Amino acid sequence: MRSRSSDAIREFLQDSFARAGGSMPFHDYMALALYSPEHGYYSSQIADVGGNRADFSTWATLGDLGRTVASWVKAEIAHHDWTSETVHLIEIGAGDGSLAYQLLKSLGWRQRRRVHYHIVDISPPLRSLQQQRLKRYSVSWHASVQQAIAAARGRAILFSNELVDAFPAQWLCWDGAGWQEVQVNYDPSSGLRETFRPSEVTIDWQPQKTGQRIERHPSYRDWLSEWLPALKAGSLLTIDYGGRDWPSIYTPKPAGTMRGYHQQRRIEGGAIYQRFGQQDLTADVNFGEIQKWGEAQGLQTIELNDLARFFEAYDAPVERVEAAEAFLVLHQRL
Repeated sequence: MRSRSSDAIREFLQDSFARAGGSMPFHDYMALALYSPEHGYYSSQIADVGGNRADFSTWATLGDLGRTVASWVKAEIAHHDWTSETVHLIEIGAGDGSLAYQLLKSLGWRQRRRVHYHIVDISPPLRSLQQQRLKRYSVSWHASVQQAIAAARGRAILFSNELVDAFPAQWLCWDGAGWQEVQVNYDPSSGLRETFRPSEVTIDWQPQKTGQRIERHPSYRDWLSEWLPALKAGSLLTIDYGGRDWPSIYTPKPAGTMRGYHQQRRIEGGAIYQRFGQQDLTADVNFGEIQKWGEAQGLQTIELNDLARFFEAYDAPVERVEAAEAFLVLHQRL
């Protein structure tokens, strides 16, 4: 699954950049590296999550996150007064299926009889892992959130763990007077390199240091707008690493947070352009921004807190508290 000839990758990059006019915004490059059908990391190259062959682990593979989310699900079922009907649960980006397994097990057989569990995942390798792990449970798989919401007839409880960070990110650099957007160029002889172009994006923060880099996820905002109108009623739980605003994320990180993961090693700097399609790429999430995007599209924010407090709220044991506080949980409803 991981073997792709260097010649095939070079040819793919040459063709892709030629169609883009020789240069593309970083977020387009990231989309290619993660999601292009033949060479993308998630589309064809990822082997596992959290296992011996994995490049990275998640909270779902390290602990009992599913048990805590199950408690949250029960509370949301009661809030919506869906106690006498089939409840549709939609997990978006289910990794190796650990969260779904823990959650369904925690619900118990009586509650599972009233629940229809849906998974939305576009990664064939990960979907295969999920199907193996969840073969004892009744689960439906979908290629899009729209399909899952249609199956739920517009009423559902949706949740994700470490999903937003994998959306193609816009990468910006402060030049002292304004923001420059990182562009990626490709030359067959010299490979990939960065250039910059002026950006008209408006950011409500002006860094003190020239050269400060930040990442944004407007691709998440656009994705949300594609399916949210179909949701008639429900709840949305978003768990990821990041911060509440620009200063809290980036003041201690002048180079930004963009990094890769390969064989459990963190990759930073120019090395993120190596091993095209063979490593994960990810960036911290500005929860203040995604909260505003959701509210602009009709979602009501119930709570934004760190993962440690989320565990405590549902009486779950908090292990690795320090790591949990690096994650945030956004709870919204419609």
